[in-house]
Amino acid sequence: MNSKKHIDEVDLDISVADNVAVRPRLERMRFLEAGVEANLYRMLYSHGPGNGTALFMPFDQKSSEHGPGHEFLWERDDATAEEINLKGKGSADIRAIAELVNSGNFSGYVLHPGNIRQSKHLFRPDIPLIYKIDGHITQPLSAGIMSTAGTIEDALKYGASAIGLTIYPGGEHIKADLERAAEIIREAHKVGLVAVVWAYARGPGLDEKIQLKDKNGEFQGMTQADSLYWTHYAVSIASGLLGADLIKTKYPLKIKPDNRRAYDAYIDSLAKKNSSMIAYKYLEPKDAETALTMEQESLRASLVVQAAPYSIVIFSGGPKLPGNPTETLKKQTEILMKAGAEGAIYGRNIWGLPVKEGLETARAVNDVISMPEFHRKLTEPRFTGY
Repeated sequence: MNSKKHIDEVDLDISVADNVAVRPRLERMRFLEAGVEANLYRMLYSHGPGNGTALFMPFDQKSSEHGPGHEFLWERDDATAEEINLKGKGSADIRAIAELVNSGNFSGYVLHPGNIRQSKHLFRPDIPLIYKIDGHITQPLSAGIMSTAGTIEDALKYGASAIGLTIYPGGEHIKADLERAAEIIREAHKVGLVAVVWAYARGPGLDEKIQLKDKNGEFQGMTQADSLYWTHYAVSIASGLLGADLIKTKYPLKIKPDNRRAYDAYIDSLAKKNSSMIAYKYLEPKDAETALTMEQESLRASLVVQAAPYSIVIFSGGPKLPGNPTETLKKQTEILMKAGAEGAIYGRNIWGLPVKEGLETARAVNDVISMPEFHRKLTEPRFTGY
């Protein structure tokens, strides 16, 4: 793309085949420890959509991240106490999550330590478990760093295939945050667990206003935590600095009109030291109000994916979406798969629905991810037989 024209001023030629071809294949990731490779194989080829792609079900939001308010989304009508004890009372109930995971063709599921100890028996033992080792609570002032609540030993005890942890690039405690994450990842790799990193930029100037300056003077603004710049950077940190095997990141959204001045000012400041950084400005539409096309969305997402050439990259669904959740998720999934991503991790947009509807949405998303053009075929004899 011409770096002197905005993304909506050029004709884009998106090659899905090329985007998929430059992504890692398990047989090429020869640096993996044997146990890590085996667990990744289970997630990418033995469960879920397969063929080197993945769809995960996370349930780390209700226990701490956002609190139990998700329970108000829906309830089982006229359920008896016996039925509630068996299948739960409705949305954000661990028993309903188990029902979804056991029937929804997922590559794996995510639980916090407490839920694992209390409810692991509800889940099929063959489905890969990601042991989410840390978490935070929602409060007026962010803590800026996750609390490590679990242990590698417990992850092994409960038969986990992977540990999950979150980093906050841009956070106030980034030094301690990255050192904590690096230690957890080293210990996980020692015992053959896949290291899954939630790479979520956050902090002052990202989702909290700070003082910024441009040619028109000083002002208060935010550079937007889910912007292309921050998602691109977060994935690069998780892969290249920390060595994550699998990275979960936010879908890179267009800069909101209210944040455009702050974003441009920040990018301009970076470009004074490295002129190539100006590309982030041109990867936004010329007019902040202009919507991006699917091709433009795919180009931007492909940049995020390609920041991690040796890590599997999946995208989250973000806040519960308005309108028809199935059609919206299918569209987003098609965009990210055409960008070369290995898959998705959708929580509230699936378990925030009654179980029957959630299973229908999961099937629809699986159908997109399973399309032959997104397959990562393995060719080495040890993967295919002789």
